[in-house]
Amino acid sequence: MSTPALPSPRAEHGFSLIEVLIGLLIAMTGVVIMMEVLITSEQRSRTTSGGNDATSSGAVMLHLLQRDLLQAGYGINSLGLLGCRLTLPNGKVVPMAPVVIYPAADPSTVVPPGDPNTDRLLVFYGNDSGQPEGNTVYSVAGSVYTVQAPTAFNLKDYVVAWPGSCAANLVLARITAVSALDVTVSAATAGATALYNMGQAPRIVAYAVRNGALASCDYMASDCTNTSAANWTAISGNIVSLRAQYGRDTTAPGMDGVVDQWDQATPADACHWARTTAVRFALVARNTQYESALNASGQRVCDQVTAAAPAWSGSTATAPDQALAIDVSRNPDNSSNTDWQCYRYRTFENIAPSRNLVWMGTQAGC
Repeated sequence: MSTPALPSPRAEHGFSLIEVLIGLLIAMTGVVIMMEVLITSEQRSRTTSGGNDATSSGAVMLHLLQRDLLQAGYGINSLGLLGCRLTLPNGKVVPMAPVVIYPAADPSTVVPPGDPNTDRLLVFYGNDSGQPEGNTVYSVAGSVYTVQAPTAFNLKDYVVAWPGSCAANLVLARITAVSALDVTVSAATAGATALYNMGQAPRIVAYAVRNGALASCDYMASDCTNTSAANWTAISGNIVSLRAQYGRDTTAPGMDGVVDQWDQATPADACHWARTTAVRFALVARNTQYESALNASGQRVCDQVTAAAPAWSGSTATAPDQALAIDVSRNPDNSSNTDWQCYRYRTFENIAPSRNLVWMGTQAGC
């Protein structure tokens, strides 16, 4: 009988060491490629997501600011009130103007400085639906005003009495009683000739960029001269710049209500405030994603996706307009931000007319 042939010893051997090493090399190469594809995909996904977040945040903050700026000055429909100083119930003093711009270099403590090279805004408006032109005061007795139309006032309304000049600070007082002829307030002004109703919830709100976020402070509820978190609320992160300019009517000798130039010079008196009929402003939102790329050594380094600083309508200007550039090259502590080009930015800008100044129209003598 014949015996079956046995397989040769060589046929029973597995992979050789060389074959195993080659297989490992191919597998490792595949893993590296897949990991790089995954990392790049994830990075692009975060970039897209961060860009969407920046766009959404910037658009919402633009709407928020514009909403307040469009109401600015409501209730201050008297040339005499513009530019006066107003003492609030908390003892703080603020200018009585629709919108006050505090430039980046302005050391004012009314709205303390924020991040480097960013402006600050103080917006003022009332919410009463009564007589914006004021109510005649016939007499003052202690804390009681005898006025022309007491029915135009309600309990707990805030009011401002006009004594005929801005020589002394005006006072924001609250109504404690209303009768058929009189209005009683928490603090009366001797010699008052007119009483202006600011409503029960006037807005005196400050805006500034602090620690890379747009922050606000309500002067009716907090001491905005103190920059602590208890007073200032960060309403949106990754807002790195706020810039603003006044729109002025410079027509001489009399105003015509048309904006002729844009700058940051604070109006000097009531007539100059009446000529400041609009505010142009810009917000810059930054992507949260740090953009990186592989260098020749296979290390991830900054990918400079932003070649130049963001720009807006006020970045470059010719006389008489003032050029006001956006600077994102500084950190909140004023140190140099060498990585600013490694992020993407979105710029949002608009022009907001000052509501009461437009209603007031051209003023004789201005």
